[in-house]
Amino acid sequence: MRGFFYSISIFICSSILAQSNSISKHHLGVKTSINISSMIGSALKNPTPKYGYTAGSFCVFHSEKKITAYTEIVGNFKGSNFNNGDLGYSKIALFYVDASVLPMVKLKNKNAIAVGPSLSYLGLSSIYVGAKKKSEIDKLNLKPWDLNLTVFYHIKKDIVTFQFGTKIGLIDIYNNLNLTTITPSIDQGNIHNISFEIGMLF
Repeated sequence: MRGFFYSISIFICSSILAQSNSISKHHLGVKTSINISSMIGSALKNPTPKYGYTAGSFCVFHSEKKITAYTEIVGNFKGSNFNNGDLGYSKIALFYVDASVLPMVKLKNKNAIAVGPSLSYLGLSSIYVGAKKKSEIDKLNLKPWDLNLTVFYHIKKDIVTFQFGTKIGLIDIYNNLNLTTITPSIDQGNIHNISFEIGMLF
């Protein structure tokens, strides 16, 4: 687990150095985004959107070609808020590391669209009750891996590329998350992640 995060950190740092110190056919850079996410499914009650953010590195291979590949490795803070009153659970906070490899097609206006899979690994998870600032339970019993259908639209400018996209979780991440000590209790059901991103690529 720790080695996995070290590897991600090394990849991000090397991408930044490559971007600033070398000229190549590939576009290496840094991504930062805000996102709106939610957790949907029958196991959870009254989900509402939660704001989070995403940051990491990306690479566009052979960026001069019309059909190419877009890849990214990012840290992704998401989850969901819940409208369950002052005594019920109010938020589930999740931190994922996302790795994406997406075929990308450039359009006539120099913008581009990328569609494909991204794999997510759950690093941290917490549940909050009411307006409490401290989490009630950490390390929730959720499946650690998620597979997303990812769609990105890129609007290229001189200095920055604006990115709009969505990640739809295809895996039911419920993993016997039976919480009877909170209200409303979380019992057998299904849980899926969904998020929308607005970001910038440098």
